[in-house]
Amino acid sequence: MGSLFLFSFASAAQPFTADISALSERRISHQEQYEKFPAPPFLTVYQKGNKKLVLLAARHGAESLPSVQYAFDVYAPQVALVEREPGEAFGGPCTEAEDSYTAALCGKQQIPLVRADLSQEKQWQFAKENGFSYEDWQMLWIIRDGYGRARETDQPFTPAEAIALYAKRDHHAAWGELFTEKRLNAYFKKYYKQNFAETDFIRLYQDLMNIYPEKWVAKTPFYRLNNAAGLARSRFMLQNIAAALNQYDVVFAEMGAGHYMDLVLALEKMLGDPQVIDGRRLPPQNLWKDCHGVPFQEITLIKE
Repeated sequence: MGSLFLFSFASAAQPFTADISALSERRISHQEQYEKFPAPPFLTVYQKGNKKLVLLAARHGAESLPSVQYAFDVYAPQVALVEREPGEAFGGPCTEAEDSYTAALCGKQQIPLVRADLSQEKQWQFAKENGFSYEDWQMLWIIRDGYGRARETDQPFTPAEAIALYAKRDHHAAWGELFTEKRLNAYFKKYYKQNFAETDFIRLYQDLMNIYPEKWVAKTPFYRLNNAAGLARSRFMLQNIAAALNQYDVVFAEMGAGHYMDLVLALEKMLGDPQVIDGRRLPPQNLWKDCHGVPFQEITLIKE
């Protein structure tokens, strides 16, 4: 899978630009935006002149696959953008995760794929510049791991397992010191008021990711870091969308619904009001079950 830097070009029409100032404030300040749309997954289809953006506001997981299939079948995109960091593994097998299913369809249809998310390094730089510690950063990923683990097994997620998993996949010694079990337990007790090994991570994660969070949630490092970094990531996604529309006539993009809500006002300013399609009300889709291992071409539209 090669990588190619593409320069966007200005056509006879005014080129699309990413108006960062039009981004919505993250979640709390724009709760009314959520009331305009169905629960995710849903598709929003924007049309301006001969340019079309088909955007999936995803619920991460298999539930969003029919919306991806529908978008490819009905709109035949010429390029696809996914919420995935450069060099990172996709969210799961192509039969379970919308980013890897999109990648497989790109290979099948022979269209390029763009990872439209900031790299882990850029996200950490942003966190550090905004006053978050490496402990805050580690716990962000450890809680996510705890949630993923709890969806697969009812066995406790111990501090030792959490640290080992983070160390194997995400730790960078230059960024800071890895948690010890003692420090992890103390940190978790301080901010989340419970014992790590006894935590219901599904309930905790759902509380932390709630659109309308309780007051204690909004004060946690996880919530503050996830939302601050999320807005920075959304800015980068918007820049990629603008670049893609300058290069292609039909663009597909998938991202979590929270990122889409960040972009609602900017996208309306850029493209006008969208057609909204409730992904839960789509007719049954003929999903591609033999999608594993399909090669696809990756390109880069925007340098970090």
